[in-house]
Amino acid sequence: MPKRRKSYRWLWGIIFLVLIAGAVVVAVLVRNNFFDDSSNKNESANSSNTVSPNKPKDDTKKEEDKESDDNVSEKKDVPQYTGDNPNKADALSGVISYADVSGDDLIIRVNIDQFLSEGNCTINIVKNGSVAFTQTVGIMESVSTSTCDGYKIPTSTLPKGDLQLEVLVQSGNRSGKITSRVRI
Repeated sequence: MPKRRKSYRWLWGIIFLVLIAGAVVVAVLVRNNFFDDSSNKNESANSSNTVSPNKPKDDTKKEEDKESDDNVSEKKDVPQYTGDNPNKADALSGVISYADVSGDDLIIRVNIDQFLSEGNCTINIVKNGSVAFTQTVGIMESVSTSTCDGYKIPTSTLPKGDLQLEVLVQSGNRSGKITSRVRI
């Protein structure tokens, strides 16, 4: 019997070594992105920021390589819209994305199609052709567009019924008018 136990220990030792070797192989393959699909391999191969794990990064580049890298790093003008570029339009445009009563306040959110770093938005709330309320807020820039700072108007200062919302957007020498309706 003691001989038989010895052979089992030897067998378990070999199985243990095979499992460890398999885990090492899988870890190496995962580290080298072997299991990624082929589309990700093509994208990462074409990326200028990717460094191959098998090749050390070469910090000593030739002068012409540095110049070509500078051209690649320049921000490309990728349009975030369809149709004409709204940033080149003479008039400002946008949409009232939210206008509803929340609690005792009328909340209004306005998105502007253009990227603006300064300016203001003036809202006129109109009932039966006459202006019932006016308020001016600033413009906040976003990534590629802008928004009016937002309106939180107490409903007690507004007439009840159907109201016309007119937002006049002004920035530099450009302006625009955004309209919508709300019922209080």
